[in-house]
Amino acid sequence: MIDIDTDIKNLIGKKINKYEITKYINSGSFGHVFEAKYMSDNEKKKVALKIPVKTSEKNGQQSLLDELKIYKIISNPEKGVANMKMTTFRDTKIMVMDLLGPSLENLLSKTPNRKFNIKTVIFIAIQLINSIEYIHNCGYIHRDIKADNFVCGYKNNTKIFCIDFGLAKKFIDKYKNHIPFKTDKKFVGTARYASLAAHNFQEQGRKDDLESIGYLLVYLFNGKLKWQNSKNKKIDKNKKHEAIKNLKTNLSEEEICKGMPKEFSVFLKYVRNMDFDEEPPYSTFKKMFLKLSQSIIVDSTSNCELYG
Repeated sequence: MIDIDTDIKNLIGKKINKYEITKYINSGSFGHVFEAKYMSDNEKKKVALKIPVKTSEKNGQQSLLDELKIYKIISNPEKGVANMKMTTFRDTKIMVMDLLGPSLENLLSKTPNRKFNIKTVIFIAIQLINSIEYIHNCGYIHRDIKADNFVCGYKNNTKIFCIDFGLAKKFIDKYKNHIPFKTDKKFVGTARYASLAAHNFQEQGRKDDLESIGYLLVYLFNGKLKWQNSKNKKIDKNKKHEAIKNLKTNLSEEEICKGMPKEFSVFLKYVRNMDFDEEPPYSTFKKMFLKLSQSIIVDSTSNCELYG
């Protein structure tokens, strides 16, 4: 296993087979992501390398191999899932992916007041629903919807890609049946965007990915969610999760989406009230947001990078 826990920066400039690492990008669920140059006489291009981390708590190598299996099934750049392949260096399997651009989180940090205008949020909503519909149609749920896991294309910043399938799960079994509803599951996801089912330690389904998208859209518009409290950074993790769950439970969809067009609270209310194994009406959601987009005029000086 490659030792990158001691000093990630030491890998900059290192060569892994035909790839030369040029830049650290970020960390995923079970590994670190780097930008690299593909060195070949016939082809020179930039790629992203995801190198697993192995600790006493996480088997990054096994998790990355599981993620690779998912990518082999669902990779489709046209549908918002990047191409991927594997390379082996010493005893480590490494994921090689198309290099993508900044994440929604990164873009948000560069906008005035850390907020996107409503036109941009609607634009993002349609792409996210499109992307998650494709992933669901492939038989998988993502289970870690967040601003860091949606990124723009490297050359086309109006195309959004879904990344990091380290926590993804197949919700259709080999007999094409939906997995059964269960309780007493482990919490899976990111607390800020997690669905109520995730907080209640229940099995997640397609509705939970969409509920998380609903929270993400509110976050992108307001710059924060009502359960974010910077004053309690040292609070116990379990107590923090419980506080977030209580707010999500007790706040109405209208309160969560306050200041936004009613379509957002309609979307959130619908997906939160869906049955566990119900197929979401993706087309209806997209048509609703498209119609809303056509009715809104935004001052071009306030547009974020995605819409520039």
